[in-house]
Amino acid sequence: MSIELYLVFVVAAALLIATPGPNVALIVGTSLRHGLRTGLMAVAGVNVGVMIQLAVVAAGLSWIVDLFARYFDLIRFAGAAYLLLLGIQTLWNARKVAPPQPLSGERAFARGFAVAFANPKTLIFQAAFLPQFLSNGEGRQAQLWLLAATFWVITVIGDAIWVLCASRLKAAVSGRAQLIADRVSGGILIAGAGVLLAASRR
Repeated sequence: MSIELYLVFVVAAALLIATPGPNVALIVGTSLRHGLRTGLMAVAGVNVGVMIQLAVVAAGLSWIVDLFARYFDLIRFAGAAYLLLLGIQTLWNARKVAPPQPLSGERAFARGFAVAFANPKTLIFQAAFLPQFLSNGEGRQAQLWLLAATFWVITVIGDAIWVLCASRLKAAVSGRAQLIADRVSGGILIAGAGVLLAASRR
């Protein structure tokens, strides 16, 4: 793989990751409501899930990709329902000015991991996107692992930026402004569910 092709991949991956989706909705919503540390745990959960998906693609486990494609709608609706539930819970708990109930790091991690797997389109997209940047000849498997690792690193960096921005916003507000931020958090989670439902085409 030439350095030019690799750099094109890096730019394309960065642009794709910068586009908000269900993972970002969970990360931003969690960070607005619970702060930096909990948001980072959600980032960790999301990116462990993404890492597993990328490893599946890089290892050539096409039967797993086919399985996700076969149950695409079932997984998608389950993920959207989960995000919708989290959003409604957040809006319900943000009815009055009061400190939010703490969310443990383990639960934040589990939420992130679950949402990462709740969007089958991500895995199917990666299986189609990464091979487009492979060069012909020997070493294609090593190239695929390199692309997968690069995509994952860019994802981690992008998600970390989202959580830092959201947690800074949380730290800057208090009182009624915090109430508004909590409601925005719930709205973002519900919007994430809508994005997942809108992903009806494979």
